[in-house]
Amino acid sequence: MATPKFITVKGSGSISEKPFYIGVVQHERTMSIQETYAYLAERLGYTATQIRATNKALAKVLKTHAGKGNISVINGVVSVRHIVKGSFESDIGPWVKGRNLIVMNAFELDPFKSALDGIAPENKTGGAAPRIDSIIEETTGVYDELKSQISIAGIDLGPDTGEEDEYVALADKDGTETKLAITYSDLLLVKATIPAGVEPGQYTLKVYTRSGFGEEFGVKVATRKVRVVSAA
Repeated sequence: MATPKFITVKGSGSISEKPFYIGVVQHERTMSIQETYAYLAERLGYTATQIRATNKALAKVLKTHAGKGNISVINGVVSVRHIVKGSFESDIGPWVKGRNLIVMNAFELDPFKSALDGIAPENKTGGAAPRIDSIIEETTGVYDELKSQISIAGIDLGPDTGEEDEYVALADKDGTETKLAITYSDLLLVKATIPAGVEPGQYTLKVYTRSGFGEEFGVKVATRKVRVVSAA
């Protein structure tokens, strides 16, 4: 197992003069739902189809019990219960639709909760510095001359495909961006597909990322000059 890394950020909501800090863990990579099913299937011995079906059935049960106001307990893993989101003007409300809402939240249970006990993480509070070291066109093996399927190698990359402001794009000389479809994303390697219709020419490839640190960490951009060539 790789050594987990974290940063500390100033906490919010404190009424004391002395600030407090919280830790934010850096995630090594983002896995899509399909990748997750395949990963679990490889390690658990079930098929991806079986795992997908079980996951959907569990989600249906949790939703049904939540609708009845019940707490659902998955022994040794999580307790799923309701919490209220959003602030109120006073101790009697009022409840403001759109600002206040009830959501389901999972609270960890042992032994799942303590699975990483004893691991000493590395403090990277200085922050991440995303950098692109190389970009290769997978269909030709040529660097910096792109057609369709590309691999981006570097440091502190790992854009989260679930966040709209973390992505890979080609920017033309006017700064107009065309987003690429990310097919794989971790801190050292990102794979993406160039959409059809991109005109050949000089571009700046950009990787927008929080480097796995989540919303507490601002989006940074790594760039590299490339050339898009005809796929013909």
